[in-house]
Amino acid sequence: MQWIATGCVAAAFGIRIGTGFLPDSILIGYVRAVSEAAVVGGLADWFAVTALFRHPLGLPIPHTRILPRNKDRIAASLSDFVVSNFLNRDVVERELSKIDLSAAGADFLEAKAGSIAGRAAEYLPRFLAALDDRDISRFLETQFTERLRSVPVAPLTGRFIELLTSGDKHERLVNDLLKLGEESLIENRDLLTGLIRKEIPIPDSITLPVLPIALPLASVKDKLAARIAEEAMKRILRTMGEVRENPDHEIRARIRARIDRLAVELQESPEMLARGEEIKAEFLANPNVKAYAARIWQEIKAGVVEDVLQKESQIRRHLANALRRMAAQVKSDGQIREKFNAGLRSAALDIISSNGPQFARIIEETVQCWDGEELSRKLELEVGRDLQGPDDYGGSD
Repeated sequence: MQWIATGCVAAAFGIRIGTGFLPDSILIGYVRAVSEAAVVGGLADWFAVTALFRHPLGLPIPHTRILPRNKDRIAASLSDFVVSNFLNRDVVERELSKIDLSAAGADFLEAKAGSIAGRAAEYLPRFLAALDDRDISRFLETQFTERLRSVPVAPLTGRFIELLTSGDKHERLVNDLLKLGEESLIENRDLLTGLIRKEIPIPDSITLPVLPIALPLASVKDKLAARIAEEAMKRILRTMGEVRENPDHEIRARIRARIDRLAVELQESPEMLARGEEIKAEFLANPNVKAYAARIWQEIKAGVVEDVLQKESQIRRHLANALRRMAAQVKSDGQIREKFNAGLRSAALDIISSNGPQFARIIEETVQCWDGEELSRKLELEVGRDLQGPDDYGGSD
């Protein structure tokens, strides 16, 4: 473009010189006038454009080299112009209203859920390593003990029992208790049989009422006691099986009634409440509670680190799935999307509008940091060619 413009001016100048040697006529007069206007216009445009960026021909002519000399003033004017015309509240609000921010965010989350989850999982071990284990253990201990102290144990246990026995759960609970009792008896059968045998009061001898003689029992006492104990265990186990199989058994009804009564007493009895608080205080006073909190934190930390280092990390997979579900929910629910849009637009509008002076300062300081000569050279290369366009026609704006 620059060579074309220069060539046009040179051609016009040559035409003007050439026509000076020709005889005067109306046509030659018009050609001279047009060529003179082209030369004057081209030189004027060249001077005007050049004066913006540097001294024409290197001469320190006043009011030239405008951009480098006024860089700071231009920076202030540019920052005010951008903030006033592009970052004012009305413009920002109008442009934000055209954008479905929540849908765009949901699309981004859905497309990048895997990479976001992977990056989060990658930084998770570093984050955990930066935490102070003692502070975390102390925090867990404090949270656990304070929460437990504030909760009455007995009423909570009573409500929990009611929850376990609501509806048809009552029968299942009784069945589980009976099954547990039966299994415990079977596992400890020899021990229980031995205890029963020791408690059976069999004398060393017995005197019959009709005969004045004493029958010695010392030699068979142990076998007799063992036989009685074994029969007793068989009877107990058989009875428990009958209770478990028969939903209308009397013992089963008594167990249900006792469970119901226990749930009520735990919630209403002052004695039960006091006993529950005593048990809770004893538990919290145990030094193992603090050690347990520290152990829990170490196990959690080790488990998380071990998982995220695996190729098929459960944490990474669950996090990615959670992000996808959240994105799908936002995209499918118009009300949620509108609420998110309103909140995001309001937040973005407040941030941009309230930080106008900061944006202006950033623009101004950035332009001021640029080297004046370098800025002028770059602008001349990028913009100067367009400013020289009229020269191609030998005219001027």
